[in-house]
Formats: sequence, C-alpha cells, structure tokens
Amino acid sequence: MSAARLSGPAPCPLSDEVARYYGARAGEYDVTAGYTDSCGESRRAPIRARFQDALRGFDVLEVACGTGYWTAVIAVAARSVVAVDRDPVMAAAARQRLSAAANVRCVVADAYSLDGISGPFNAAFAHWWWSHVPRSRLRPFLTALHARLRPGAFVLLADQLPYVSQARRRDDEGNLLEKRTLRNGAVFEIVKNFPTEPDIVLGLRGMAHTVRYREFPDKGLWTANYFAR
Repeated sequence: MSAARLSGPAPCPLSDEVARYYGARAGEYDVTAGYTDSCGESRRAPIRARFQDALRGFDVLEVACGTGYWTAVIAVAARSVVAVDRDPVMAAAARQRLSAAANVRCVVADAYSLDGISGPFNAAFAHWWWSHVPRSRLRPFLTALHARLRPGAFVLLADQLPYVSQARRRDDEGNLLEKRTLRNGAVFEIVKNFPTEPDIVLGLRGMAHTVRYREFPDKGLWTANYFAR
C-alpha cells in the first residue's frame, strides 16, 4: 500500500454505499430523475435560468456531476466547467452528453479528495450532493473543495427539500439513511440528509461569507450560495 493511500481520507462505508448506488443507477438515472420528461423540463426552466445567471462567465468546478444534465445547463453560461464524478460510468455519460461543448471537461475524481483537480476556480457548483454527505465528512468535503477555489470564489449549492418516505432510519451519527430500490430490484441504503438553513450556515462557519439560502417549495428544492474565504 502506498504512502499516499495511507495518508488519504479514511474509508467511509456510508460514502461508499452512495457511490455504489449511483454507479448501479447510472443506466437508468436520467429517466428515474425525470430528466427525459418534457413536462419536467418546463417546470425546471426557471431553475435552469437561475443557475445560468448565477454562474455566467465563471470558471466552474462542479462536484458529483452524474450524467451531466446540470453540467449542460450551466455550461451554456459559464466560461468553463470541470465536472467531476467518482463513478466512471457516470463521468462517461456526462462526457458523451457534453461532447460538443468545448468549454467542458468531465473527469473521474472523488469529491472528498478531488485528487488531480488543480484549479484554482472562481466558482463551484453542486446539485443534489450535500444531502448525500455523511455528517462526519461534511467538513473534509468542504475543505477539499475550497482548496481548489480562489479566495472570494462564488459557490452555488442546490438540493432537495424534505419529502415523504417510509423507508428511513437514523444512524448513531445522526445521518438519515434511506432505502432505494433500482428497477432491477437491487436495494441500497444511502445517506439522505435534509439540512436546514441553520445546518448549512453552521457547516460553512469560518469557510464562507454572505451565505444566502432560499427555498423553492414548488420545485422541492433549496439553494444556498456564498463566497469562499
């Protein structure tokens, strides 16, 4: 085992399960996430426009890009986007989706270390990611992210508001764990936390200023943006 591996982040079964789940879901993700639904596209139009306006002209580091749906959205306005995902299948899907976008690069990288991602970037973006970060790994994730950002970089986060599910429990750390079943019947139990505005502000303490939080109940979405210290 290499010295680099020994000095890296400790393994986290909760994070690994999230990665396994999305790797297994990659082939059906766009359909089950509603990204192939024309009605859903109409409903998302205001959010797409909001994200484009927020990130216009920036060099953006996108974390956990998945199949690249939101990468394609922000790439319309950003000067450049480096989109990372831990799963090679997801990253390949994003690369294919963005094959015609000269300002986008899709890279396989772990959000908790961002090894191989140099920067510095003047903006960052993550959609549906904070909720999957175990409480004990939030600070390490933010530390790795901010290490790739310029001081004063603009950060835009978006995630889901609480929704009803009967298949949840809390672990000893306080994480909310949710059972997810894929179309082939495979069952996973993944982290699905629902941070409140105070949770987000506390999580960013000492790392951010001018934190602005907003909820969009009709979209089931919250956003938070801030400037990195």
